[in-house]
Amino acid sequence: MKLSVLVDNNTNMGNELTPEHGLSFYIEEADKKLIFDCGTTDAFINNAHKMGIDLKYVTDIVISHSHTDHIGGFLKLQLLYQKLRNTGLKFNPKNIIAHPDIFEEEIVEEGAHGEENVRLEKDSIDEIFNINVNKEPEKLCKNLYYLGSIPIERAVKPDYAPDETALCYKSDDGLVVISGCSHSGVENIIEHAKRVTGENKVKTIIGGIYLINRSSDEINALGQYLKNQGVEKIYPCHCTDLESRLILSRYVNLGDVSVGCNFAWD
Repeated sequence: MKLSVLVDNNTNMGNELTPEHGLSFYIEEADKKLIFDCGTTDAFINNAHKMGIDLKYVTDIVISHSHTDHIGGFLKLQLLYQKLRNTGLKFNPKNIIAHPDIFEEEIVEEGAHGEENVRLEKDSIDEIFNINVNKEPEKLCKNLYYLGSIPIERAVKPDYAPDETALCYKSDDGLVVISGCSHSGVENIIEHAKRVTGENKVKTIIGGIYLINRSSDEINALGQYLKNQGVEKIYPCHCTDLESRLILSRYVNLGDVSVGCNFAWD
């Protein structure tokens, strides 16, 4: 599996890519070319172009949850595809894969960083897209899984997003968990991924690990959990603050993530 970071809060100086408060990954595995989340604006589209990634070949758009910093750019992506279609360009239909509650108005969070609040409405989604909303896990291809609803077995905070989901890749030497924000709790996502895949070894976690306003005791407890799981490395980004990263680094190896980074797992 190959994963490229189209949008994150951070970028490396000099790479001419645009960061923003948001998250978007581009993932290639088998015959799938996925966008995982769309950031807040069209930054992920512009960055993809500069990175040589042609979004017209995308097969699926997976949405982790309905907060603006993960779905705001979807409207820009829809507009891009509409413009391409209007020029006469033919391309494959795109699948939207998400939890069905992404369309529920009452759980949409107001933009917390000055961005305009965005809500997806099923009736406004173009016929370019096939909507596949499902609470149940789904195998997207041989080793890549959509996790569906995340069972909450360990306590979560009031900022819990009930429509949150995640992806998981079953590599040769353990699971790679791909999260948007982890409002559902990293522990809950990991335990669910293990059940869905039948694999107990967790190799890597990449994505948002929402630990803002958590106590040091809570973050230390998470670090100890990750250590006990034998997690080799985590790549915390987007909504993971510096203090949380410093604490977690006592327990597990941390990798750097920024716009333009590329990763691969066998």
